[in-house]
Amino acid sequence: MPEAALKAYVMGQSSEESNRLGVQDSLYAEHTEYLLRTAGVQEGMRVLDVGCGTGAVSLALARIVGPDGHVTGVDMDPAVLAIARRNAAALSTRNVAFEQAVLPDVDLPEPVDAVVGRLILIHVDDPVGVVKGLTRTLRRGGLVTFQDFNVSRLRAFPEVPLVAQCQKWISAALTAGGRNPDMGEQLARVLRAAGLSEPGVACAVPTGGADSAAVTLVAESVNSLMPVIERNDIADPREVGIDTLHTRLAKACLERQATIYLPDLVAAWARAD
Repeated sequence: MPEAALKAYVMGQSSEESNRLGVQDSLYAEHTEYLLRTAGVQEGMRVLDVGCGTGAVSLALARIVGPDGHVTGVDMDPAVLAIARRNAAALSTRNVAFEQAVLPDVDLPEPVDAVVGRLILIHVDDPVGVVKGLTRTLRRGGLVTFQDFNVSRLRAFPEVPLVAQCQKWISAALTAGGRNPDMGEQLARVLRAAGLSEPGVACAVPTGGADSAAVTLVAESVNSLMPVIERNDIADPREVGIDTLHTRLAKACLERQATIYLPDLVAAWARAD
């Protein structure tokens, strides 16, 4: 599949976006690992992590499969692969390797036991075709599991109107950028359409209060999407007030003694025939 079949990254490329991704990884790390184990990733497996980015999921997989297993992370961006290699070296992780590839054209020396991807199918034009193509890398009966968000589930309880408004801005911007903000709920359908066994599904939800990283992630997600929000007239920049959004979110949550429930991280998994 040519690179053009991969959608442009709607969140943009900036130091602020890199920082946002770091916050996101920290909030979802334990949930990602829990869902990987729930899906059936286990010690000794050989695993392919597609769209690996800077390697957060690959390194989690390396911990799960242990020294008798191995993880290959692939991404189309050589810059993020260089960061992934540095991250692995910093942790002295030796059972992981990173390679450049454009999905689903991944060539491996031998079949793997599992194909994994987090927050990647939202960025491809043909998720079913990508999953079908990736099954070529699997041994018979191998595991396929993907994870993605349901952004519409971002909320606060008790309700905080500003959190609800941020959710609407984020969802509208993703939709305007050609993304499905609730790709998580589509994963089981994608695996079925790709000809895999009946999928299992689970989800996990990070939470946080007024002084938590959850507030930061909501504010920074709106910030990364501001060019899309402005370009598509989703909101007036004066209404968003991005320079003070974090402060106002924290204050509103504190006043309501509210808990933020971040977007569901949904995992679906199935087996190849």
